[in-house]
Amino acid sequence: MPLVRKNKRCALCGSRSLKEVLSLGSLALANNFLLKNATRMEIKFPLSLVFCDQCSLVQLGHFVDPKILFSNYHYFSGTSKPAERHFKAYSALIKRRFAQQSRGLVIDVGSNDGIFLKNFRGKAMRILGVDPAKNVTKYASKNGVKTISGFFGKKLAEKISKAHGPASLLTANNVLAHTPLLNDFIGGVRLLLKQGGVFVVEAQYVGDLLEKNEFDNIYHEHYFYFSLTSLMALLARHNLRVFDVEMVNTQGGSLRVYIGREEDGRPVSERVKRLLTEEMTRGLDSLKTYRSFANQPQYLKKWLRRFIISLKSKGSKIAGYGAPAKGNTLLQYCNLGPMEIDYIVDTTPIKQGKLTPGSHIPIFAPGHLRKNVPDYILILAWNYADYIMKKERWFSEIGGKFIIPNQNLINGKFLPSPILAIKKKNKINTL
Repeated sequence: MPLVRKNKRCALCGSRSLKEVLSLGSLALANNFLLKNATRMEIKFPLSLVFCDQCSLVQLGHFVDPKILFSNYHYFSGTSKPAERHFKAYSALIKRRFAQQSRGLVIDVGSNDGIFLKNFRGKAMRILGVDPAKNVTKYASKNGVKTISGFFGKKLAEKISKAHGPASLLTANNVLAHTPLLNDFIGGVRLLLKQGGVFVVEAQYVGDLLEKNEFDNIYHEHYFYFSLTSLMALLARHNLRVFDVEMVNTQGGSLRVYIGREEDGRPVSERVKRLLTEEMTRGLDSLKTYRSFANQPQYLKKWLRRFIISLKSKGSKIAGYGAPAKGNTLLQYCNLGPMEIDYIVDTTPIKQGKLTPGSHIPIFAPGHLRKNVPDYILILAWNYADYIMKKERWFSEIGGKFIIPNQNLINGKFLPSPILAIKKKNKINTL
């Protein structure tokens, strides 16, 4: 595969009927952080969305080679306390609901540093992680979560099945969108999933992306943006059936989908039927819906840039909180760099001491906030905004203000500036 290729055929159904619905321009890879003394030129790649009017799958207009994206990864889930709490509660739910399957072989694809699988360690349990990032798999294995390094698909599934047997519980959390070869991935699931086994997927929900103007959740690692409708179309091609679904608040809004073999005959829950009907009503299968969304990122860019520049003209110091991929999309698309954002803090050690991709803003550990106190904090990891404001309550107590970038769109109306969340006397007010 070349460094980048134009997406000419739908990765799900093979149709050539792909229609562009949004372009964010050419951006640097969202997790390609730079050393402060880096002299190499940054490569930027086109970032756009296209819609397949045959199967309703929303996907990137250009695919970057996954080896470039994932071979040396800067994201470690375990550095996030909210993520750790989420996966602990999630694993407890799975163990209660699927007690029998949890006692068999549990495989997590895209297991990262083992944040989810470590909750399944026990005498009666066998666990195995799969992840393409070699630096992350070494870390996970060293910390007691056996992990195979590789890109999951039919070939690797056969290898795992021969060595370890079929999986009674198979999970893929925020990873299905990260594989350009969708049918190979799900084909691998079909090969590896034991009869009577359960496959559980968490994936960012395209319905929330549209409703909440979460365009910054679009970046080169996320090849796909799923509705339940498009996900079920993919699974049906491999004789897999969705039997239940939940909405969860991770990543700005995600689907948690419960899947089994078609021949297992599990009854389909009312929640599945209701959500499919709701998606039809909302037009998630319509090109018009996605094209109407395309104006929203432009409005947010206009308001956020104007607001930040207004603050800087008054001598304000502005820091960013978090350097997630979504934050790096936002910074680049809104043309915000070190002239507008003085610095960023992030809890991930591997990011500290580096520069953000594309925008080149220096990154420090969170303790830097107290040494170089800003007037405003732009919360780039906005999905953890409540946690961050609570953790850094001292900042509000001395009069500091938080900016939550994607929340200037309320009920379809744009406010004159992004919401400022100010914590006073243990109460959060919005202005």
